[in-house]
Order: sequence, then C-alpha cells, then structure tokens
Amino acid sequence: MEELIENSSNLRSDIHFDLEKLLTLGDWKELFLGLFDVARELFFILDADGSIIAINHFGASALDYSVDELIGKHFMDLVDPQYLQTTNASINLALKNDDSFFEASLLNKFEKINRYQISIRTVRNDFKIIGLIGVGKDVSLQRKIESELIDLKPKLIEAERLITLERARSSNQQMMLDELNKMKSEFVSNISHELRTPLASIVGFSETIASDPNMPIEMRNEFNLIILNEGKRLAKLINDVLDLSRMETGRIALNKAKVNIVKLIQRLIDNNRTATAEKKLILTFEAAYEEIMVEVDEERLLQALDSLIDNSIKFSKEGGRIKVILNNLYREVEIVITDTGLGIPEKDIPYLFQKFYKVNRPDSDIPGAGMGLVFVKQIVDLHKGLINIQSELNKGTSVLIKLLKVIRD
Repeated sequence: MEELIENSSNLRSDIHFDLEKLLTLGDWKELFLGLFDVARELFFILDADGSIIAINHFGASALDYSVDELIGKHFMDLVDPQYLQTTNASINLALKNDDSFFEASLLNKFEKINRYQISIRTVRNDFKIIGLIGVGKDVSLQRKIESELIDLKPKLIEAERLITLERARSSNQQMMLDELNKMKSEFVSNISHELRTPLASIVGFSETIASDPNMPIEMRNEFNLIILNEGKRLAKLINDVLDLSRMETGRIALNKAKVNIVKLIQRLIDNNRTATAEKKLILTFEAAYEEIMVEVDEERLLQALDSLIDNSIKFSKEGGRIKVILNNLYREVEIVITDTGLGIPEKDIPYLFQKFYKVNRPDSDIPGAGMGLVFVKQIVDLHKGLINIQSELNKGTSVLIKLLKVIRD
C-alpha cells in the first residue's frame, strides 16, 4: 500500500497545490490517508491483482462490512453478476487509457444491491501499473426515483385524461343535444333537396298539361312519361329512406334482461386477460360497488365492450395500460375504457362512427375494416345510451358510455 501511496502523485496531472504550505500541515501520507478516510463516498485502492488493499470506513459501512472484512477481498466478488462483464470491460479500459468511468451494482454483506457510479484510475511505478484507485458514488436512491418516475408517467397521462373527462361531464349533455340538432338539420336539408327536384318536375309538367287543352297528343304523352318517371324516382327515394330507417333500427334485435353490470364488466376483464398478458399490457378494473343493475342485452353489450377492449389492445404498445372504470351516477351507469395507446388524430374523431371509416395511419399496418365503432354505437343507441370518445395522438384514448340504470322501488 505504501508503494501505491508513494506513486499516487501520478493520479492527476491537472491537480495543483501549494506544496510548501501543504508540508507545514504534516506528513503528506498522513494527509492523504486522512482525506481518504474522511470522504463521504466509497474510496478504495486495488492491487495489481484486483484485490482490495485499502477502503475507507464510510465506503465499507455503506456495504455493511467492516474495513478488515474487505481487505484482501477481490473487488469483482462485490459486483452484481449482471454487471460483471461491463465492470471487467471498464477496468480493462482503465488499464489501457489510465482511467474509466462506469456504473455498476455492488452487493453488500447481506446480498442487497447498491448502485454506484464508479471512477477508477491506474497507479504506476516506472510506467508499470501496480494498482488502481477508485471512488464510487451511491446512486441507488436516484435510480429508484428515476424508475418510479418512469412508472408514474403513464399513470399521470391517464389521470390527466380522466380529469379532462370530469371537466367535460357537465357540458356533455348539451354538446350531445347540439350534435343531435345539427344532424337533424342536415338530414332535413338533404332530404328536402332530394324530394324537391322530382316534385318540381311533377308539379311543373302537370300544370302545363292542365293549362293547355289543345296540347298535341305526342307532347302530352311525353310529359306524362316524365311525370311517371319522376313519380317513380320520388317513390324510390322515399322507400330508400324507409328501408334505411328499418335497417338501422331493426338490424339488431335486443333480448333485454336485468343484469348486474359489475359482473358483466368482470366477465369482460376475464375474457381479455390472455390477450393483454400476451402483449404485456396492464389491464385493471375499478368499481366502487358490487352491484349496479341495468336492463340490457347482456351478450350484445358484452360484444360491444369487447370490441372497445380489442381496439385498446390492438393500438397499445407493449407495457401499456388499459383501465375500465365503472361510475354509479344518479340515474345512469358510466363505463369508461381508457388506454395509453397510439391515440387518434383530432381531425379523425368526428368521423369515427361513420361506416367503413378508418383512421389513416401511414406508419402502421394494424388491420381493421372500420366497422367496429359503428357497431358499438348501434348497440349503445339501441340501449338508449350515449357514447363519447376523447383521444390524444401518441398518448391514448378514452371511451365513455352511459346507460340507464334500473331504478328500484
């Protein structure tokens, strides 16, 4: 060890001090050892074989050892097996370049892991390496906090979205009424235009025939044919509208019964455990009550909710989160399915319930025909419920469904 201390002047060529004043404080070896032991970090000296020949009390205590227990112990015996290769490579780098800086986990006396940032430097005598001197900073707490922050980030995103949902709740009903009024106005406007054109032809040619008793028979027959064709066109348009109405309202026949929605959602969660586990997704269910009764077609509603969960699984990256929340409101039950997936561009959200509409994702080859959300909305509408979607690109999506509860006497 004395030889290492004697040659420690080779450690840093850029350290400057007043040698004359330094010597007035006493023997510089004693000063070195005093500094070594007063340090509040891990200080150690290794011989040429890598064995510990000196370590400060603070560093030994941080590893739950005494100084005597560590003297003679090989440094690599303290290294977590997962870091043996990188530590060995860093030591070899120091032997080549005179110094090295790396991070490794050291095992204390009771096999507990402590994470250290370690800086080492060679000690030479006549250009021959006779050992290493090193200092280590315990960064275990720092790394733990960093890991917790990474884990908290998706939860924070999820919480922010749920807060946004709560803020939007008060204005949601008015927004839905405004949207329904807008859809009604657009429908009336479009259908009025389509009805007006054939009606105008029918009325116009009928008035012409009625006002001219002497109209040539050929012209009269031509006008009658136009009136007949326009009448057929008008009849076809009316039948098309009626057929569309029957299709939309009668395509799915509901078999309603009183159902505990809590058990239905739990069944939904159980059905999707395997799929989420395969993609390493975290699927959770949150409900404050054990029983909330609704009158629904259990299988159809489960099918619609399963389609939403399938979307969340499909568009979530490995390690993402999916949460189903059940809120018991005054006259309604609210189902919220929220994920930390790819999200939906704002410009696409208004068109999600249109048939065959599919969000354009140039960087994704995820399959889909664009019918899932249309089906979900049909089921919700047939149950006289409401559905709303909020999403942020690259942050995730939340789907909110409201259904009427069974009000007990």
